[in-house]
Amino acid sequence: MRPLLLALSVLQLFNGVLMLAAPPLWYSVIPGVTETGPFNSHFIRDIGLGFLSAGCALGMASWYAAIARPLVAVASVFLLGHALLHLAEMGLHGTGPAHAMRDITLIVVPALMPLAVFKRRTSHV
Repeated sequence: MRPLLLALSVLQLFNGVLMLAAPPLWYSVIPGVTETGPFNSHFIRDIGLGFLSAGCALGMASWYAAIARPLVAVASVFLLGHALLHLAEMGLHGTGPAHAMRDITLIVVPALMPLAVFKRRTSHV
């Protein structure tokens, strides 16, 4: 479980740092982002803080097995909320198969993966 949490942490931290440090670059290189509306540096940085927070919580969960579940729960507030928002928008506004596959692969699946911590019977991550 530790390698999974650590890998997800790195993914979220990288995304958050990129959003905070280089919003124009993030906006231009992440697939589909330019389709969501005009560039807004403040908005991108706000969301980057959410990814940074989730990444920190997942990283700490990978090292502190005794408190992994609460840390994953904290990270999941943002990650699952973000994923559910994308799913709701796909349902409400429709989407093409490529767009749906991208969102499911890059947003929904990584948001669900940390929940594997809750399937473990022991407190060891």
